[in-house]
Amino acid sequence: MNLGFLETLVTQWPTDWVILGTFAVIVALDAVRSGSNRACALSLTFPLALLTLGTISQTVFVTSFAEQLLTPLASAALFGGALLLLYVFMRRIIGFWTDSRQGALQALIAGVACTAIVVVVWLQVPALDTIWHFSDTVHAIFGQSYRFWWYLGSFAALAYVRS
Repeated sequence: MNLGFLETLVTQWPTDWVILGTFAVIVALDAVRSGSNRACALSLTFPLALLTLGTISQTVFVTSFAEQLLTPLASAALFGGALLLLYVFMRRIIGFWTDSRQGALQALIAGVACTAIVVVVWLQVPALDTIWHFSDTVHAIFGQSYRFWWYLGSFAALAYVRS
């Protein structure tokens, strides 16, 4: 059997799409196993963390601390901390509603919707660009021009999955 075709496909496939596909599959597998609660919480947490990070520099007791975080890696760590804290809050808020296991199609929809929201927010946070810089293709697809439509479509898909 000639596996040269598969080797060529794997070596020439853009890394960004492999990462995004892997993330979508992981979220979908989790949704199949335990329902879409985690995917919904993560999808709500990322935009909320973006909003929180934008307002932290104007907060009364945190302004001096935020001014010290001039390096991109420190800003990314602050975003990660806010994301983790808000994710715990979101899980507590929406985690008590019953959520049965999802079918394969619904889980795949939840995985793709969650991945789209994560990528759209990732492109909006300059500090996260130091961790991973997505290619121009990903910027063109998930960038500023289509941001609203990705949010709207992803939240509509998650609402469909949850119903």
